[in-house]
Amino acid sequence: MSHTDDASRRTGLRWHLRRETHSLHEAADALGGAHDLGTLAGYRGFLRAHARALPALEAACDAAGLATLLPDWPRRRRAAALAADLAALRVAPPPSPPLAFAGLEEALGAAYVLEGSRLGNALLLRGVVTEARGAVAYLSHDPGAGGWPAFLGLLEKALPGPENWPQAARGARLAFEHFLAALRRERTAEPMLHA
Repeated sequence: MSHTDDASRRTGLRWHLRRETHSLHEAADALGGAHDLGTLAGYRGFLRAHARALPALEAACDAAGLATLLPDWPRRRRAAALAADLAALRVAPPPSPPLAFAGLEEALGAAYVLEGSRLGNALLLRGVVTEARGAVAYLSHDPGAGGWPAFLGLLEKALPGPENWPQAARGARLAFEHFLAALRRERTAEPMLHA
């Protein structure tokens, strides 16, 4: 394959979102990677941080009507799995500050971030401390029906032309910023939890 062929394949919405959120993605990976999933305290902190962001993001996607663009959206939601893991580890769920999206395009951009985090979570699963192996519903959540490739197909079909891509990118940035704020809040809350 030539360089030109490769470049022409990177013109869809997913590539636009990837470019637009690259620095935020790196920042989220760096902050999220600070949790040592090989310890019970680290894994609990990881779950609490995600619980500070995920429920509100999913609720905002629901309120924007994301299921009209992504028919399998209800199967992709992970807040219940996250809540079950927190309960299994006897961790009180932290508050998840609300947010809202200006429209479906922004919600679709946020869904791109949420689905990407699912991929990352699957990679983290093998590093979870043995004592928490019964509380991995969130990390192992599988929406079925094609997973990430199916999501990308729906993403490209929903917004095939670039006229609405800026709104989708704004939603993706909002989602990353919400996760980053949650990760930072958890980092400052952690010392108080262990005092």
